[in-house]
Amino acid sequence: MWIIDKIRSSKRNNKRFEDIATEWLNLKKNTIKQSTYYKYAYCIDKYLKEELAKLKKKELERYDYNNMTNNLTKELSPKSVKEILNVLKSILKYANQRYEMNIKIDLIISPKVYNKEISVLSKREVNKLEKYCVNENDFKSLGIFICLNTGMRIGEICALKWEDIDFDKRLINVRKTLQRIYTVNRKTEVIIDRTKTESSIREIPMSDKVYHVLKEVSKKQDKESFFF
Repeated sequence: MWIIDKIRSSKRNNKRFEDIATEWLNLKKNTIKQSTYYKYAYCIDKYLKEELAKLKKKELERYDYNNMTNNLTKELSPKSVKEILNVLKSILKYANQRYEMNIKIDLIISPKVYNKEISVLSKREVNKLEKYCVNENDFKSLGIFICLNTGMRIGEICALKWEDIDFDKRLINVRKTLQRIYTVNRKTEVIIDRTKTESSIREIPMSDKVYHVLKEVSKKQDKESFFF
């Protein structure tokens, strides 16, 4: 039995970060959105593998993660660095549990993120922008007009099909979102996925002005075609 235990111990000690990260990512794959999966994969490939890929158990336990954080902060925003560290911490937590490592995750300090003050349009500015969009009468202007009057996210509007517009009930049915994301090979891909959260699936009532604008545009559109 001691031979088997020794072999198992050797495998644990020789496991490299890149292998552990791949295992963690594969476990996550079926529990997260496709866009989130690609986001994690891109984060690992671009920001973590270069520094950590070949490190094994003892090296990972001794590694100065806060020094890496300082280096990332020099080129990225605090928000981006914090997102990268969240992925890293999840991988290291998995390593601790799966391979009996002793990485002091609590000692990895994330940068402080300050929320920027939101600039809100005045009623006069909204009216001016709406008027401009209606006069322009193109799909980009239509998207801005819908965003102003419904609060929909850009990705939600881009994922809309005309069949999602219920003119009888005067409702817009929000079910999906469209995103351009980085894939694992650092190329970009457009994907349509479920909305950001389950609560984002909703029915939005159309005001009279939204109804009349969309009704007019819909006369020239196929129900199964995308809104844009």
